[in-house]
Amino acid sequence: MKTTASILIISLLSFGAMAQNTDRGSDKIDLKSLEDKYWAAKDTDFSVVQNRTYTKKERFFTSISYGPLVNDPWSYGRMTNFAVGYYFNERWGLEVAHEVGSLRDNESTDEIFRKGGSPDRNLFENYTSLNLVVVPLYAKMSFWDRKILYFDMQFAFGLGQANVEEQKLSSSGQDVSTKKSAFGFNIDVTQQLFFHENFALRFDIKNKFTNQEKFKYRTSTSENPSLGKSTVNDTSILLGLTFFY
Repeated sequence: MKTTASILIISLLSFGAMAQNTDRGSDKIDLKSLEDKYWAAKDTDFSVVQNRTYTKKERFFTSISYGPLVNDPWSYGRMTNFAVGYYFNERWGLEVAHEVGSLRDNESTDEIFRKGGSPDRNLFENYTSLNLVVVPLYAKMSFWDRKILYFDMQFAFGLGQANVEEQKLSSSGQDVSTKKSAFGFNIDVTQQLFFHENFALRFDIKNKFTNQEKFKYRTSTSENPSLGKSTVNDTSILLGLTFFY
């Protein structure tokens, strides 16, 4: 009897263990099956989702910035830029900008004049452009582990018109400079640092390329001959403020 009871108990325990293993096996998830069912090629494209404390979407803006002209070989001075625009969303916008120069001859030009020479040049006055604004970069950063700063980097691609003064001197020594317009395009890089819902610090590198005609500055005749047209690059570095409303 004891032997028969022992065999019966062992059999029951073995059956229970087999049943438990079977139940555990049924609980396993077939990842391959789920992947084939729910993961398709169309699901491989993702967008990064971020909470934006300060948004630009469907908002107008105005900005003003100021800084030096950095690459004119004959002049130096400061540039002031005014801009108004609208952001359709966080990535795209339009901007109208007007940049005004306050320039004068630099040391190289003064030295040439002192030695009896005369550079053939145009003096930049202002540039107005219509720009398509693209904002591919947006980020957050920690400042001394105390505050989160929000900033973006945008690029502006525009067409515009520059007003320049063609520097000319007559054979009698009289200034006969004339004002002319020149068509151009611009590529600008802007960094904005947001610190309020309505305000952001703005740092610009503005590059203008204009097709200008130059003339001989000083001649022995009554006419100043044309030296032909060439592309002139003016680059300015500006710091300013943007107001959103």
